[in-house]
Amino acid sequence: MVADEHPKSAEHRRRVFFALWPDDATRSAISRASRRVVRLSGGRPTAKRNLHVTVAFLGMLDVAQLARASRVPPIPVGPFELELDRLGHFQGARVLWLGPAVVPEVLTVLERRLWEGLEREGFEREPRVYRPHLTLARRARPVEEAVAPVRWTIESLTLVESVPLPRNVHYEPLEQWPL
Repeated sequence: MVADEHPKSAEHRRRVFFALWPDDATRSAISRASRRVVRLSGGRPTAKRNLHVTVAFLGMLDVAQLARASRVPPIPVGPFELELDRLGHFQGARVLWLGPAVVPEVLTVLERRLWEGLEREGFEREPRVYRPHLTLARRARPVEEAVAPVRWTIESLTLVESVPLPRNVHYEPLEQWPL
């Protein structure tokens, strides 16, 4: 979130976040591994092209704020592997998710360093604890079933815009930095 937000017209503001953005092969593996549990959840599946793991949500930004956010990366932690092997459910939000049972230390370092840089640029961190996950379905019921683990080599950090559409949302990568 941005500490110094000023009301401006929506047309000059963009909803953005930093994310781990899977390649096509990883997206397909996630989709295959989760197809059954998504169906069992009765929820609305996340479009395959929108699958990602958020690292830092920034909210609605104007052009100057977006430029400040873009100055923070790169964050040289090096490529790392993430194993998506834990199915979960956020009860209040009714979100079925897939995440790591064990969060790699390098991901924790990446998230911390990113927020340290963002805070220097005037952004305010959300108070909740970071829980890396990939949203599989919304308006979903919990599912008590295992999924086949998906191993994903993370090599970059991506700045993404959330573009609202009439019936859903499209996530558009804006910039990408190697780790």
